[in-house]
Parts: sequence; C-alpha cells; structure tokens
Amino acid sequence: MNCSWTRGPAAPADVQYHLYSWFSRDEDETECAQYMVDSAGVHVGCHFEELGEAKTTDNYFFLLNGTSNEVAVQFLDFAPLVAFKIEKYNPPANVTVHYNASSHSHVIRWLNPHRRYDLASSTFRYELDIQRTSGSPKRDPVFLDGKDENEYWPPSSDSRTENTVRLRVKYQRNEIWSEWSRTLRFGIPEEGYSSIPVTLVVLVVGAATLSTVVLMFLCKRYSLWRRLFPPIPRVKGEVTSDFASHQVGPQAAAVAALSKGTRAALCLG
Repeated sequence: MNCSWTRGPAAPADVQYHLYSWFSRDEDETECAQYMVDSAGVHVGCHFEELGEAKTTDNYFFLLNGTSNEVAVQFLDFAPLVAFKIEKYNPPANVTVHYNASSHSHVIRWLNPHRRYDLASSTFRYELDIQRTSGSPKRDPVFLDGKDENEYWPPSSDSRTENTVRLRVKYQRNEIWSEWSRTLRFGIPEEGYSSIPVTLVVLVVGAATLSTVVLMFLCKRYSLWRRLFPPIPRVKGEVTSDFASHQVGPQAAAVAALSKGTRAALCLG
C-alpha cells in the first residue's frame, strides 16, 4: 500500500514530514519504515510492504507530522479510513473487442481486476470511454456496474466507423479511479463490415460492362454477329412474268402483271 501527500504552500524550506500509522485502537503507532522522497529529499509518501490478512472490517489510522527549525508545522490526522473503500484498483483486465456478424455490431468484454478484499462484483463501477477517430465531437462516457461476466454492446452504427475504447474502474462508493486500460480500436477500416463494400460492387459492375463492350467489338470485327444471329429474309411479293407464265399459264401471268403495283402476287391453280 502507498500513502502520499504534497508539501504545503506555506511550508518552510527545511520542512520534513513523518507519517505514523496504526490499524486498531489497541495498537501503538509506528513510523513509516519506507519513505518516498522528492528531489529535495523531503518525505512525500510511504510504502507499506506488509498489511497482514485482509478483512473487510480493517480500518487505518494515520498521523502526519511536520518539523522545521524555523517555525512550528501543524500536524494532520485523519478519521479512521475504511480499508476496502480506499483501495485503488488495477485497470480492467483482458479487455477484448469482437465483431458479431448476426447482430452487425461489436461486443466489448473484460474481466474484473484482482483486489485485496473479497467483495461482490456489483461493487465495481466501470467507465467506458468510446470515441470515434474521425474527429467527431467528444462523446459522453458509459458507466456500468460490475458483473461476474462483463460485456457491453455499442450501437451497431459504431461498427461502420473506426472507434477507440478504453476502460477504468473504481469502488462504487468512492472516487479513486484506476489507471486507464490500454486503448483498443474497432470498426471500419480496421475491421470490415459484414455487407459487401460499395467499392467492390463498383469494380464488379465495371468489369462486367467492359467485358460486354469488348465482346461486342470482337463479334462485329470478325463478322461473328451475323453468323450467330443471321438476318431474317423478307418475303418478296414480286413474281416475274416469265416465271409465272412458265409455271401457271397465261391467266396467272396476267394476274401477276397486274399485281406489281400492290407488291402482292396471286397464284391460281
């Protein structure tokens, strides 16, 4: 456990601090055995290596005393601190983001961090910071209570844009937040959307159109078009008089001659 403080604004130049602690009203106070110091050698913190077995009934008592050769320094004591309420947790563990094709959206999952005291998962309070990378206005954070299995489903629209996500955690009834987890990215362009991209559709349609144009050009150039699709012959109504007179006699020939103006031929048996 670490306990830290800062030098007071009116503290003399030669000030030095001493921290005393005890863990029950029946114990004697003991001075910090492992101070943390600043660049001037002033005590600004204490590291406690051994805290004993954790109990939810643990209370911590502290007294911070200041000394100086110039002036008297006011001491500072604290009301008993409930141990499990002042613990600063590690960041959320094993944060992952996966795409769910059936819902066309992503799911964010993470594990509860390890902590000193055995408390219900619901006493965790999580903050999810999800932002778009496109420069959109900053979005409000998402707050969730802890569960045995934690997950969050962002809106499906987030899967069509690139986003970042990071998490932090605290005890539900204090304001001592953990550090942020590492930042993850999800959504387009890092992960593809389940529908066919518009660019792919354009390429396919363009290729099909180009192939059709080339095929028509080749067919025309090598006269394949006429071979594949020969023209339908027109019915001619004209019958020469020689053919008609030779085949059906003078009567049919006369009718054929009269019919040239109407382009229709009448054959008599």
